[in-house]
Amino acid sequence: MVDFALPEDLKMKIVQLVGSNVKPTLVRNLTFCEHNFGSRLMLVLPESLSGVPINLKKRQSLTVRMIGPSLNVFDMTLSRSADGGHVLKDWNTVMQTEDFEEGGTVYLWSFKGPHDILWFVMHA
Repeated sequence: MVDFALPEDLKMKIVQLVGSNVKPTLVRNLTFCEHNFGSRLMLVLPESLSGVPINLKKRQSLTVRMIGPSLNVFDMTLSRSADGGHVLKDWNTVMQTEDFEEGGTVYLWSFKGPHDILWFVMHA
């Protein structure tokens, strides 16, 4: 069984989707403000997350998956922003489905799934 500091229901969802051989790492916590409620989420990330390189060049993108606090799974796109950070596209779907509110804080984790797919997990 997986052993890491996530709520039990999220652990079980990860096991159901990708198996128990994953090691999520905490990326950062996010506190939502007004500009987070658009179609993109701007993030400053390292060049690699959970062993998956994300040193994307201009016009390159990476398909990622997200598990939200309600256990919904979202397909998203990670790309490089003009200022050198990263952008998670299709973010508005996550925001609407998960019903996040301004001032709310969640923790963002990542792990590498089968076929080197980068996954994100969010929980409050």
